[in-house]
Amino acid sequence: MRTARLFLPRLRRNVGGFTLLELLIAMTIGLVILASSLSLYVASSRGSQMSQVETQLNEDGILALNLIQQQLKQAGYSRQIIPASGAAVMGNYAGPAVRGCDGGFTDSSVAFGDLACTTGAGSDAIAIRYEATSDNTTPTNDATPLATNCVGNGINPVTASQVSPPPTPASAAGSYALADNRYSVTNANTQPMLSCRGSEKNGSSSTDNVIGTSWLPLLANVESMQILYGVASRPSAELAATYDPMRHQIISYLSASGVDALTSTGVLPNVTEDRWGRVLSVRVCLLMRSDQPVKDAPTGGMAYKDCNNIDASGTDGYLRRTYTTTVLLRNRVIVQ
Repeated sequence: MRTARLFLPRLRRNVGGFTLLELLIAMTIGLVILASSLSLYVASSRGSQMSQVETQLNEDGILALNLIQQQLKQAGYSRQIIPASGAAVMGNYAGPAVRGCDGGFTDSSVAFGDLACTTGAGSDAIAIRYEATSDNTTPTNDATPLATNCVGNGINPVTASQVSPPPTPASAAGSYALADNRYSVTNANTQPMLSCRGSEKNGSSSTDNVIGTSWLPLLANVESMQILYGVASRPSAELAATYDPMRHQIISYLSASGVDALTSTGVLPNVTEDRWGRVLSVRVCLLMRSDQPVKDAPTGGMAYKDCNNIDASGTDGYLRRTYTTTVLLRNRVIVQ
């Protein structure tokens, strides 16, 4: 007896898969896409960081320039006191408005007239003098408010008034506070900054003034300060009995050593005052440095132009840029 066999149709399975070549191609494409994405992310991240660094650098540079401009605009200022007679008078202060040094002061704590300069290259320093009042400075909170210096310390009014002829009553002239602020670039823990020290009251109970005991920081990331001075052929006009246009005409821009080398005009008996009395404008260049180094900085260094407009580069990863301004010493230019 034969057994009948039941023949069922065989189920065919369609089994799909990648060949080795296809897998390698797919992995290669994936890696290319991943690498492109990473490269785009890194470039975007670096561009964002660079933008933040540049923004902060610009803000620091503008703040530093504004601070120096504000002080230079006050250089030589003196509040005139008109006597009862109504006669023309000089202001309380008529001395040199500025005194500079290439490379810094030898000793920044000495009197204005005794300031001397170091030799060699480096950041410049400048001393600025003007009559300090409650209007052009922020007064102290004392019972009797005092005008203040560049770091907010009070200045006693102990300088004898130069008003001539004296007002009536004579006590109206009295004494006044003379601001004598010195600016330089210092380094604290390798952090460059614009610093200042100036005339201030000598202790809490004393009635005289001294130059501050140390440099106090004002703004960070100022790496260098270079200064040129616009000079006239004669000292400033407030010393002239009659109008002389040559006292108002800037004939050249000189470094501090160039001003010190000028031939005295003989208008003033003090040679240093005669030379620095000819300064009518000041051109300041600040070399600013970023607060933090830039990530993935070029191996060749970060290129920039220095204050002499010469190509330079830093290999420490910091971004640098120069900021320049020219300030007219308006208190030394008298309009007839």
